[in-house]
Amino acid sequence: MSDIRGLDEHGHPHDVSVSNKGDIYVTSRAFRTPYKRVPGLSIAGAYAAADAFGTTMEFVVPREGTIASVIFLDHDDEGIVKELVLFDKIFTETADNAAFTVSDVDMRYCVGVVSIDVFFNFAANQVGQGSPALAYVAPQSRLWGQLVTRGADNIAADNEPELLLVIV
Repeated sequence: MSDIRGLDEHGHPHDVSVSNKGDIYVTSRAFRTPYKRVPGLSIAGAYAAADAFGTTMEFVVPREGTIASVIFLDHDDEGIVKELVLFDKIFTETADNAAFTVSDVDMRYCVGVVSIDVFFNFAANQVGQGSPALAYVAPQSRLWGQLVTRGADNIAADNEPELLLVIV
């Protein structure tokens, strides 16, 4: 098998391998944002379905790419579906624990929504995952987002969840 190093159409590095039979395999390098704690959560506050879950999160990302996965560390062991609404510009956030609302103007900057709807339950916590294959362009190399809960969360102190984006 021989290896060739190159760039894809977006300027991202990737490896191309050619087998002895002529099969071509292409892989791209994944980019992971650092884990971020969900800011602005109401500790011990009773959330309802469709409430904003925390305040705005900002992610430094490649200028363009595809979000392959969102990993949600559920330290409070609740396993409740979340949606991460992403924008390519700063938007007017909804107050934590209020019904999530986006203005028509801000909606124009929405790059998509990631449903974090698969949970892996461990003894004292859970890992949630969303796998959207969501392509984006971020002119400022940043995405802004806010979580929406689809259940009745009640987060204990020091158990605030964290999340990261995996981008290819």
